[in-house]
Amino acid sequence: MLEKKEFLVPLFEKTSRAENVYEAIRRGIISGYWKAGDRINDAELAEKYGVSRLSVREALSKLVESRILEKIHWKGYYIRQITWEEFESIFEIRQSLEVLALQRIMTRGDTSIVKKLEDAVDKSQKDLESHNTEKFMKSDFAFHEILYKESGNPWIPYLLSIAKILIDIFRTIEKGDEYYKVAETSISEHRLIIDMMKKKDNKRTLENLIQHLKNHKERVFKEYNKKAGK
Repeated sequence: MLEKKEFLVPLFEKTSRAENVYEAIRRGIISGYWKAGDRINDAELAEKYGVSRLSVREALSKLVESRILEKIHWKGYYIRQITWEEFESIFEIRQSLEVLALQRIMTRGDTSIVKKLEDAVDKSQKDLESHNTEKFMKSDFAFHEILYKESGNPWIPYLLSIAKILIDIFRTIEKGDEYYKVAETSISEHRLIIDMMKKKDNKRTLENLIQHLKNHKERVFKEYNKKAGK
């Protein structure tokens, strides 16, 4: 589908060409360049990026494993239509794992983690004010990634990394036409969670995290239905 408009994300220095191509395709899907039902042509991508078709197919296979693409015999790779039931399933898993991560962090009482969370929120505020959408999307989610990594349970970041591309798609859908309003809301909800952590109010900290994720889900549901014409 490269002929509909030019799309070429620059490749980054990573451990393999397949990872570079995976990242480029991921960004193309999240940005909406490729939509449900679109075919991804491995030969075109190999030519555009100057890599082997084997590297491209390795990247595409990872996306098939993540249930973002489907491979149709003799036809190639296509973007899957993600159902709302699938979205809800990911939300359920994400909420359970984030609550577990936060509970583990609060049990330890490590104040250095609070500082890391504050720094992440301050960074996201600066990125928003600079109107850098891509940087904001990364720094805004960094708040949650800190929870995963600092939980002390290595399975939490690993399991959520598998669903990361779906989570990124949700976050892109959520922003909709009110990007800055939604972004500001996200920042304020993150700050509220931090305030409760500082007060060592574990109950309200967890409640605010759960409410933050529920608000996110409601916004995605609203935009998802809007795009579906419902």
